[in-house]
Formats: sequence, structure tokens, C-alpha cells
Amino acid sequence: MKWLNIEEEHLQQILDWRTSDFVTKYMYTDIAYDLEGQKKWLEAIRQDSNGRYWIMSYREELLGYISITDIDWKHKRGYWNFYIGNVKYAMIAGFLGAYMYNYAFGTLGLEKLMGEVMAENESVRKLHAKQGAREVGFFEKHILKHDRWHDIYVFEMAKERWAEQGVKFKKNIPDVME
Repeated sequence: MKWLNIEEEHLQQILDWRTSDFVTKYMYTDIAYDLEGQKKWLEAIRQDSNGRYWIMSYREELLGYISITDIDWKHKRGYWNFYIGNVKYAMIAGFLGAYMYNYAFGTLGLEKLMGEVMAENESVRKLHAKQGAREVGFFEKHILKHDRWHDIYVFEMAKERWAEQGVKFKKNIPDVME
């Protein structure tokens, strides 16, 4: 699996994914179908020293987006986020945690990664639990979307826990193009 720096040539694909029902139903916000807005977003993430953003590819096909955001370099923690936009590769989501944890702990030197998941996104909640992430609780009625409140579950993985849980995944290292 390759993680590529997001370039302007990727923006149309990301926009198509991000505005698809398959992806947006579990996102906190909905965005306008606006390529100029995507260009502004690209400039913003290029300036973000506390985030890392990639488009993922597998077998020479683009499959989705993955990032680490809100990195606190002093306390060595951040939030990881992803979506699979190419429905054909939805099953790869089950392996993304291993790739992310190996990269964040092994390459970036972080000590903890956290994730937030809408309550309705049961498959991603199970994905976090299956790879050993600890559910630390949930925020009740945390996101208002389409005139409806959504609870948000919070997960965390510490580097030390991953050293134990992730032994069988130590070969899952992304090919990160920086």
C-alpha cells in the first residue's frame, strides 16, 4: 500500500469521494461540490505543521484518504482519520490501523493515536476494537448533522499497547511518499 502526498491532480477524485453518500454519511460535516474549495483545502493542509495527509493507493488504484491531524508534538499524540472512497477496496479498511500505528509510532515517534467515530459507524468502531484500541468513552449528542444529534465514540492506542497487540502486523508498513 502506498500513501501519496495529495497533489492538485488528486483533488477531483477526493471531492467525488468526499461528497459521495458512502463516505459523507459518517463525516462530521458535508462539503459543497466545489473544486475551488478543494484547492483552498489543499493549500491549508500544506501549511499545517501539525498534520500529515495522504491519498492511498493499492495496486496502482487510488482507494481513499488517510491522515494524522492535531498532532501535539510535545505530548507526542494525534488523531488519525481515514475513509475508503473506492468501494471496491472497502475491505482494506480492516488493515489500515496496523499501517497507521506502525507508521505513527515507528516513523513519527508518536506515543498515542486517537480516533473518533460516529456511533452509527459500527464497522469502524469494531475495526478499532479488533486491533486493540481502547474505547475510552463517548461524547453524547456531540455532532449535529442533518438536524439530528450523533454520539461520537473515542478510541486510543498507545505505542506500548501496540507493541504487544501489533506483533502480528509488524510487516504492515505503508510506502509513504513524502
